[in-house]
Amino acid sequence: MGEITIYDLNLILQLIIFALFLIGVYYVKGQERSFRNHRLFMGAAILLNAILIFLIMGRSFFTYTGLLVERFYEFGPLITWIHAIVGGLAETLGVTFLFKHPLKIRSWMRMTATLWTIALLIGITFYTYYYVL
Repeated sequence: MGEITIYDLNLILQLIIFALFLIGVYYVKGQERSFRNHRLFMGAAILLNAILIFLIMGRSFFTYTGLLVERFYEFGPLITWIHAIVGGLAETLGVTFLFKHPLKIRSWMRMTATLWTIALLIGITFYTYYYVL
């Protein structure tokens, strides 16, 4: 087994962030309803994810933008674009909810949770394609 790369660390941290996300869901859906704890765990997940987006994923994305534009139709660049769009939208909505609550917030939060989960699954696919296969 080789040494751990920044991309391995990113995947591990993303899974930890998703665990924080699930704990946040528990605090709003479970028996111990606590909007304070829900907001705390979701805020931590959103903040940590934003840090990783700027430090690791965003840097990598902009480094390879030329390749992503030239070969957008190939599997690797295609999953990169889908991951960036879906994940970016989920992160943007999450940050928005920290500061403002829209009407029909449950629908918006469910949509955001779905986007975040899809982005994580696509991110795992991305990681597998680029770093495992």
